[in-house]
Amino acid sequence: MTRIGYRHILRAEFTKTLTLRSIQATLTAALIVPAALALASGLAFDPARGAQFPLESHGFETAGFGQPLVILLAALITGTEYLDGQLRTTLIATPRRGRVLSAKLLIVAVLSAVIGWVGIGASVFIKHAALGEHGLALDQFKAAMGWNLLGVGINYALIALIAAGITIIARTFIVTLVVLVPLVLGITISLVSVIPLLKYLPDLAGIQLLMPYPGVGVLEPLPGGIVMTLWAIVLGGIAWAFFRTRDTPTS
Repeated sequence: MTRIGYRHILRAEFTKTLTLRSIQATLTAALIVPAALALASGLAFDPARGAQFPLESHGFETAGFGQPLVILLAALITGTEYLDGQLRTTLIATPRRGRVLSAKLLIVAVLSAVIGWVGIGASVFIKHAALGEHGLALDQFKAAMGWNLLGVGINYALIALIAAGITIIARTFIVTLVVLVPLVLGITISLVSVIPLLKYLPDLAGIQLLMPYPGVGVLEPLPGGIVMTLWAIVLGGIAWAFFRTRDTPTS
């Protein structure tokens, strides 16, 4: 009976997520924008200038452009109900707030990971196809590229959970966008050589899950993923406490 109840909550949250036009638009953009950038980059490639990064990393450079959209998606999924008071209705209909929140976070993580795997996977194929003889054929793809793609999905899921946690704590997605989007767009990576501790911030900790950044002074993929996970757990725990106590139907 309990499991059936949770499936109902999960289905309801998933339905709400996919029926909001803002979320539909963000999902579409998160899948299309990296692929479009990969195509443009591949067509504009000048072999005389040489490659800026290893051949097997082509296409993965677009993952950084998908991150802001994943952050926006997570913020919308967890923050939209605060805008119109819909959260009160949700909590009255489903008083077990822990299950509501876990359903939201599960949807955030799964959708974000799928965006990473599908969107960036498509970007890699498109980029190498656009490169023509300068790219890799399908039978030349390396196992390391598969691991890189797995890392992208993990990074997207973790940064989305971090964004969801901040949104719930602040009760608005504006704070999330103001805090996280400038970070993933490059503010911290330009300063990490001056302030090494910045490599432990959530945006930089797992950056090498997206693609290799040799010589920049950031964490390797595994320790970086662990640091990102710790950020997600801490912020998620605080958000859970707030959601269960502060965010009541009468608040």
